[in-house]
Amino acid sequence: MSRRRGSKKRTNGGDGLLTQRQIIQEYGVSKNQIHRFFPKPQLQTVRMRNGAYWNIGVWPREQVEKAIQHPEIARSLEEKRNAQNEQKQAAEIREIFQTYSPESYVERARQMKRSFVLHVGPTNSGKTYDAIEDLKKNIPGTYLGPLRLLALEMYDKINAAGIPCSMLTGEESIPVENAQIVSSTIELCDCKTHFKTAVIDEAQLIADPSRGASWLRAICLVDAEVVHICMAPEALKYIEELIQSFGDHYSVVRHERLAPLRYGGICTGYKDLRPDDALICFSRKSVLSTAALLEKNGFRASVIYGALPPEARRNEVRKYTSGETNIVVATDAIGLGISLPIKRVVFAETEKYDGKDFRPLTTAEINQIGGRAGRYGLNEYGEVLVLGNKPFIGEKLGQSVRNIRAACIAFPREVLETDYPIALLLKTWQRMEQSRGFLREDMHDAQILLNCLKGLRALETERELVFDLITCPVDTRTEELVTYWAECARAILRKKRIPAPYFGTETLQDCELQYKAYDIRHQLLRRIGIPDDCTAERSAICERIAELMRENKDQYIRHCRVCGKELPIGSQFNICEDCFARSMRRI
Repeated sequence: MSRRRGSKKRTNGGDGLLTQRQIIQEYGVSKNQIHRFFPKPQLQTVRMRNGAYWNIGVWPREQVEKAIQHPEIARSLEEKRNAQNEQKQAAEIREIFQTYSPESYVERARQMKRSFVLHVGPTNSGKTYDAIEDLKKNIPGTYLGPLRLLALEMYDKINAAGIPCSMLTGEESIPVENAQIVSSTIELCDCKTHFKTAVIDEAQLIADPSRGASWLRAICLVDAEVVHICMAPEALKYIEELIQSFGDHYSVVRHERLAPLRYGGICTGYKDLRPDDALICFSRKSVLSTAALLEKNGFRASVIYGALPPEARRNEVRKYTSGETNIVVATDAIGLGISLPIKRVVFAETEKYDGKDFRPLTTAEINQIGGRAGRYGLNEYGEVLVLGNKPFIGEKLGQSVRNIRAACIAFPREVLETDYPIALLLKTWQRMEQSRGFLREDMHDAQILLNCLKGLRALETERELVFDLITCPVDTRTEELVTYWAECARAILRKKRIPAPYFGTETLQDCELQYKAYDIRHQLLRRIGIPDDCTAERSAICERIAELMRENKDQYIRHCRVCGKELPIGSQFNICEDCFARSMRRI
């Protein structure tokens, strides 16, 4: 801008001429957009406070109004308006969420009169056994566990004791005539029926950000005269304080391991392994490869991992307990819900992938998995070993775990009755600060699934149904399953027929996907009130899995990508030590 003497006239927009600063303030456009899309300004002389005169650029308002119609500017301004509107709505939503505090659960709990028995102790200490014994004597009652396998195990045991017991999980329902007990997964806790006794298992999971809300709900709202809560020691203080807030009576029963646990040091390889060992790996590939290598060296292996269907896992357990196999290879799926007569747990791997990165095992994980060693009545003690020189396993084994400081609270369905978009409700919930003593339920998976339904009118016209669909348990890290879920959900919202699973059973991975797809189909149909019995199809898949595992485990053995030599058990790399050493010498 050039400096010159002249008129004393100031430009303030009142005469229809706007400066750059005024345009930015009034219309929200950027300086860069003015330079790129506006015509050249007129020059007008103004007098500054120090008496000097300056030529500045100005634009007639009509030119400004026309310039901001440019598509890029219009799109930018629309995005800004939307962002401002979203911020305003998010602030309103946060206020609404604050009204749905966990105190509402506590208030309802205070209106009931219950007595609590807190069973506290490590794995294999008889906590659940003692609680179930009381449940069998004081019916009607309910058992609430974290996994279908645990619900199934209790269903079998209680019926074997001559007490009719039904089973209810997200995957299936097994009604039994004149049932006096219901064994179910924690998410399906019946808070409307009155029971004499309830057993809530693995209550330390109350702090889990994905599922912990179900434990909080069950502890607060299950209607039973006596509630047995089984937990690891780190959960005791928090749950004691929670029950004290109810004003109810409670007692604490401390359990010690029935078979002592000790650290056995380093396992060097096959020659150190024995029948009745359990080797722990942390991926499907490692489990299958290790099992194949063990069978080449004279063992008969059962395999257990998360993606394996529950019936197939149960079959692998049966083969081991019957003596058909004599060694177990498993992931941390062995840590909950699977009782095996194993004497030693051998950590073949000591790191696991947590969805973002590989990390060392935590103290809680080491205790939970290692605690499976040593079955009371069969072994004098249990032993934990590690493959390779990883001393931190021995250092952490048996150490106390930091106390739980917060429980998880569920996303409140009531907010669906507002007019705010579901996507914004979920986004705001995820970004809210945690309340003291409580975590907010992780709705990340629901956000991923909701994003698959973009463009459907039903997102706002059938909000309750949409929420039921997006909270269906789906492994969102598996693209094929997310795609199948989206096809089914769109079909439901369009009132069309759900497609049948289409992954086939040619390979083991195909079978796993096919089984999970049937689970998705079953869950979705159950949520809209349509019965779906796919027991026969799922049983056929499990038979096919057993067939594939019998045929040829050698195909799962991992080999060095350079020389082709078999990689040893516990190897976390795709290259052998010799080839790696040679490559390092060349650097």
